[in-house]
Amino acid sequence: MSKKKRNSSRNQNKQTTVYVPVYSAKQKANDEKNFEKSVQDGNINWGSFQRLMLHDICTNTKIIDSGYIGSVKIEDAMLALKHPKQGWRILMAVSDELMRVSPHYLRLNTLYSNMALFCWWIDLYDVKENADVQVIKKLYGNLAAKLENMHLKHEFSKIMKFLPYQDVYCGLIVENSTDFFFQKIDFKICRLHQVQDGMYNFRINLAEINPKELGAYPHYVQQAYLDYVDMKAKTKDTRLSSWYLPPADKQICIKLNSQWTYPYPLLIGLVRDILDLDIYKKLKLQSARTDNYKAIMVEVPIDESTVDKPLLTPDTLGIFAEINRESMSDDIGLIHTLGSKGEAISFKDSSNTRNNVSDAVDEVYNSSGISQELFNGSSSGTAVTFSVENDSGLIYGLYRQFERWMNRYIKLKKYNKSTFKFYFYLVDITIFNRDNVSKRYKEACTLGATVIDKWLATLDMTPSRMLGSYVLHKDIFDFKNNFVPLSSSYNNNSAEAGRPTNASKGETLDVEGEKTADGDKNDT
Repeated sequence: MSKKKRNSSRNQNKQTTVYVPVYSAKQKANDEKNFEKSVQDGNINWGSFQRLMLHDICTNTKIIDSGYIGSVKIEDAMLALKHPKQGWRILMAVSDELMRVSPHYLRLNTLYSNMALFCWWIDLYDVKENADVQVIKKLYGNLAAKLENMHLKHEFSKIMKFLPYQDVYCGLIVENSTDFFFQKIDFKICRLHQVQDGMYNFRINLAEINPKELGAYPHYVQQAYLDYVDMKAKTKDTRLSSWYLPPADKQICIKLNSQWTYPYPLLIGLVRDILDLDIYKKLKLQSARTDNYKAIMVEVPIDESTVDKPLLTPDTLGIFAEINRESMSDDIGLIHTLGSKGEAISFKDSSNTRNNVSDAVDEVYNSSGISQELFNGSSSGTAVTFSVENDSGLIYGLYRQFERWMNRYIKLKKYNKSTFKFYFYLVDITIFNRDNVSKRYKEACTLGATVIDKWLATLDMTPSRMLGSYVLHKDIFDFKNNFVPLSSSYNNNSAEAGRPTNASKGETLDVEGEKTADGDKNDT
């Protein structure tokens, strides 16, 4: 291989695409610190989140080169954001892809998922005068045991894992005498069908079920699928409906944005801003390349007796130019001039010191119409409190849906009677305000308010476990008589106030002690 070919091959291997980072490593570390702190406090720093998420997308995907987020074109994603009713499938696909490629998008969605504590209890209402107390006790105990066996905190928490980034959860109930759990159904084969007791019911498209996966569905869906296939084979009717409506007591549908019948993930609206920031990143990348570009002017000798007549032919000049180009990087160019002295030219504009990406983040955030003091790293304790309560309001709204579904389940299972009814409720409490809520109910109890059940719920107690705890403490261990704390001035009301005297301990007083006793100075 000739030296020219070796140099050309070596330069080709060196040519790699290098992207200028959105911000420096120090800025990224600072954003990471602010984001982690905001997640712990529940006071989200949206500016840091958007910059970090943009960094995730640019680093972990080929969005700049390919123009795709996963398998979705950026243009399709932007169109779906403008028309979410028709493009919800695209939005769900983008949100699902971001959960995999952006740790910060995953972390923030998980924050909302983990906020809910699902502290529940059972109330009694609509009690008639002729209600039998013994019957109420028996059914209350049976219902409490049933709900305990349903492992509601765990099952509801599983639903919360999907709601922030998918907006809707459709599940089928699988239960027997010992087991109970929700089985998630892909919303792509579902459709919201009706509202019952304030809750959505959904239908399943049996034609979209993979026969190889039929065994993963509950028995009633399997039977419906087999009936559909048999009917379709017998009638050969192409208009036969493939939509199956599971029984109301066999399905659960929870929707985060319940005002819309189509899915709209909680944070998907940020994608538009993030893609706008990506445009700024490209501009900054182009600016950086321009700043680094250099041009060298090469003097071409001319004939002094003839105006502008070069002494080298274009072919000869081209050969030397190609030889020079092989030893230069792509950021250096050659400009041939007639009779002028060669010098290096830089295109860098030192007067432009603005950070376009940072300006874009600020502009996007400011255009949202939300106070920066409320969400973006405010030092005000009041602002932080309101920020946490604002996010908690989202969770409380979901609590009401879980309550209505649970009370519908209780009604359909015929626990309610004509002389009394049971009401399942969730205490408005999250991981960020659990201590304050528990303290509020405790103080109400000390003033005689009948909220002991709510206070116990904040302590993660349930009716069935409370009944069991009563039997365990009173009848089995007899804590009151068998676990008596040692007597002290703290728990002994009969003891005299103050510390024990020397006389009570059989000790004599010193000189100063006698003077104090004689003068009765301790009584003043």
